Amino acid sequence: MITFKKAHKEIYLELSQSLNGLYLRTFTKGLSAQHISNEEAEIYLDKLFTDGYGVFGFSDDQLVAALVVTPPSFDKERPESIQNQFTDKDSLYIAEVLVDDEFRGMGLGKGLFKEFETNLSSDIKHVLLRVWSENEIAVNLYRKLGFEDCGSILQEKLKPVSKEPFEMHKLYMVKPY
Repeated sequence: MITFKKAHKEIYLELSQSLNGLYLRTFTKGLSAQHISNEEAEIYLDKLFTDGYGVFGFSDDQLVAALVVTPPSFDKERPESIQNQFTDKDSLYIAEVLVDDEFRGMGLGKGLFKEFETNLSSDIKHVLLRVWSENEIAVNLYRKLGFEDCGSILQEKLKPVSKEPFEMHKLYMVKPY
């Protein structure tokens, strides 16, 4: 059975190694594989939970999914038009949505968003996220959930083994609340 729980810093600290593993498994293999060291992942996730929080999905006691939210200012790469339109005052930024390979296609993404929205403050008027344009499953899910395109960037990444640079086209999407 899958359960979801809002996770602030304390829960993150208890599960930081599990979340780090989930993050690395998500982004260092498969079609979107890129070079990310264990240390880089730990530093990034720690920063996310400095001002942000998560919604964690569990199968029994195993962490199998996570949605991590921060103020929009966390994303230093967002275009100026998005910076000006969506501020920390009344917006949030979904920095990560992670689902373990073995649990994909089971509705965990929808479950993460449902739990997130259940706990959403009435002060929040917009929620932003960024997704690789070629991740059709995620893009389609976000559109079904009411997100619309609002911008894009090209992001330079490194290939996992050769560490050669490559570019990923990322879409920004927003949902009004």
